[in-house]
Amino acid sequence: MSRWDRNIGCPMHCFSLVVCRHPETKLWLAVNETKNRGWWLPGGFVECGDDHFSTAIRETIEEAGIAITLKGILRIESSMKKYGGRQRAIFYAEPSDPTQQPKQTPDNESLGAAWMSLEQLLEKKKLQPPEGLRGSELVDWASYIEKGGTIYPLDMFVNSESSPITNG
Repeated sequence: MSRWDRNIGCPMHCFSLVVCRHPETKLWLAVNETKNRGWWLPGGFVECGDDHFSTAIRETIEEAGIAITLKGILRIESSMKKYGGRQRAIFYAEPSDPTQQPKQTPDNESLGAAWMSLEQLLEKKKLQPPEGLRGSELVDWASYIEKGGTIYPLDMFVNSESSPITNG
């Protein structure tokens, strides 16, 4: 892989992740990843022509079987290296319909999904994949939100072609 420069631009890999909490039960949505990777957040690669918002919604449906409403942004991560860039948008969401049940039939997107308490996630954190968590992010974000962590408004993250905000 060659280094990028100003003449050719920088290859950028973008991902959307979703931290989804049930508004009534206060449980967290976890996806059982394929390929023995364990339990993690719904999310995925932003395809060309797509954006972070639609990717977050699509990936949550595909991986967890849950239609969501994005409620806010937890974090935007961006890094530039000599061989390219990486950007991740981490959203906070709730199910569009609280009566929806998580996906139970395995396919190429995931083995299924489940609503879990923070205590259940902490227990899974002690285990190695595939029974345990793929990484600590779901536990970290669930703990952050349960302690009153800031959820930023969605309009903090806009398409670069959006009109500037005007007063009046």
